[in-house]
Amino acid sequence: MDELDDQLRKLFSDDRLDVHSPPVAAETVVRGAARLRRRRAAITGAFAVAVLVGAGIGLAQLGKARSDDTVSAYLTTATPTTSTTTPQTSVSTFTSTVIVTTNPPPSSNGGNPDTPGTGTRSDPKSDPPPAPPTPEAQPGRYGSLSLGMSEGDALATGSLVEPSTPADPENRCKAYATKSVPDSNAVIISPARGIVRITLASFAKTPKNVGVGSKVTDVKTAYANATQSGSNVVVEMNATPAWSYIFESDGSTVTTVFMRLNANDCAGV
Repeated sequence: MDELDDQLRKLFSDDRLDVHSPPVAAETVVRGAARLRRRRAAITGAFAVAVLVGAGIGLAQLGKARSDDTVSAYLTTATPTTSTTTPQTSVSTFTSTVIVTTNPPPSSNGGNPDTPGTGTRSDPKSDPPPAPPTPEAQPGRYGSLSLGMSEGDALATGSLVEPSTPADPENRCKAYATKSVPDSNAVIISPARGIVRITLASFAKTPKNVGVGSKVTDVKTAYANATQSGSNVVVEMNATPAWSYIFESDGSTVTTVFMRLNANDCAGV
C-alpha cells in the first residue's frame, strides 16, 4: 500500500498533467456566472411579485367575504323576532228569502180578478150534452142475402120463395117469403135500390145476442145508440150502405127483428 500511495503522489505532482486555461476562459466563466445570478434574481423577483399579487387578491376576497358575513349578521340581527299579526275580521253571511206576490193576469173585463168588476158576470156554462154514440159497424147481411142486393142476385141465391107479392100500394116494390121465414113480406125488394128489408127468423139473434123474446131494456143495454120510436126500438149501424136494426115489440118484449136500408124508397117499409 505504501508503494501505491507513493506512485499516486508522484503522478499527481507531475506538472505535465496540469491543465492550463487561457486568461480568456476565466473571464468567460465569470461573465456566465454573473448572467446566471441575474436570471435567478429575475425569476425570484417575478415569483415574489406573483406571490404578492395572489396574496392581495386573496386578502380582497377574504375581506369581501367578511364584509358580507358582517352585513348578513347585521341583517339577521336587525330582523324583528316578533311579528305583528293583523286580526282577521269574521264575516257572517245571512241568506234571506223574499216572497214576492205578483198580480194575477187581468180578467176579461180588464181588471184584477180579486177586484169586483163593473161588468156583468156571465153564469157558469152548463156541461155540453154527451155526443151521440157511434153506430156500430156490422155488415147488412143475413144468411146469403144482403141489403142493397138486386132482385136477380137475390133470386140466384135460392133463399127466396116465389111468387112475389106487391109490397106497396103503387106495386113498385116486391115482397118475398124466405125458406127460414114463411111470411110473404120477409124480404122487400126495390127496383131501384135492391133489397131494402130482411126479416130475421124467430130463432135468430144479433151479434149482441138480442132477438125475438128479448126485453126492450135488454136491447137498450146492448146497444148504446138505441132510440125508441113508438113500440119499436131503432138501432143504427155504421155500414155502407147505411142500415138499421128494427126491433118491433109489444111494449116490453121483442116480437120481430128485421134489417132495413135507411135510404129505401118503398112506401110503408
